[in-house]
Amino acid sequence: MRNQKLYELRLQRRLSQRQVAEAVGITQSGYAMIERGWRHPRKETMKRLAEFFGVTVDELFFRSE
Repeated sequence: MRNQKLYELRLQRRLSQRQVAEAVGITQSGYAMIERGWRHPRKETMKRLAEFFGVTVDELFFRSE
C-alpha cells in the first residue's frame, strides 16, 4: 500500500523521487519502493525522511488519516 503521506509531501514540494532520494542518501529505486509501500525503510532512513519533510517519523510512517 502506498505511503500516501510521503507521496503527498513530495508532490507538495514539487520534488522528484530522485531529488528526495539524493537528499536522504538512498537510491531513487529504493525511495520509489518505500513510497509505493513495497519496502519498509530502515530506522535511520525513516529519521532522515521525516527530518527532510519536517514531520515526525510517527506522522510519516505510522499514522493513518
